[in-house]
Amino acid sequence: MNVFAPSDEALLRVQNLSVSFDTHEGPVPAVRGLSYEVHPGEILAIVGESGSGKSVSSLAVMGLLPQNARIQAQSLRFGSQELLRISAAQMRALRGRDIGMIFQDPGTALNPVITIGEQLCEPLRQHLGMSPRQARERACELLALVGIPDPASRLDQYPHQFSGGMRQRVMIAIGLSCNPRLLIADEPTTALDVTIQ
Repeated sequence: MNVFAPSDEALLRVQNLSVSFDTHEGPVPAVRGLSYEVHPGEILAIVGESGSGKSVSSLAVMGLLPQNARIQAQSLRFGSQELLRISAAQMRALRGRDIGMIFQDPGTALNPVITIGEQLCEPLRQHLGMSPRQARERACELLALVGIPDPASRLDQYPHQFSGGMRQRVMIAIGLSCNPRLLIADEPTTALDVTIQ
């Protein structure tokens, strides 16, 4: 079977997703009645103007919305797991390993006081059980894959030592690091140079 051909079984099924945020002035709706499916090997693009809820819907799937978010859905299912009913520990195990995400703003997604290598190695060690040496070798491969020159020495640098476009490439490398079954990309090319896009 071709792994890139869509199958009948949805990898991600979102049915009637609504998200609102509690504020001092009452609830503010951000997403209303969103439904879609993503099948293995399929690419789905959600298009909308700024503020239409694209990022919020992605963060809802990842379980990364703040405490004041109120999520309602008929179903928010990844494979056989209903994401709104699993524990925080189960969600952490899925996040990064089975569901990867490339965040829109690497400036806020990358930790400024931790080296790029540590941030790349963490999911490899946590989710794939790699040794420190294996994780570092794989992290070096990932930086090379996304076009970072001299990847071995760049692993020991910090995010502020990278340009905006290079930080975005690091985010792409982190999102791909564990070969997730589902990859969510929130405007992943915004910070990239036109030639790299």
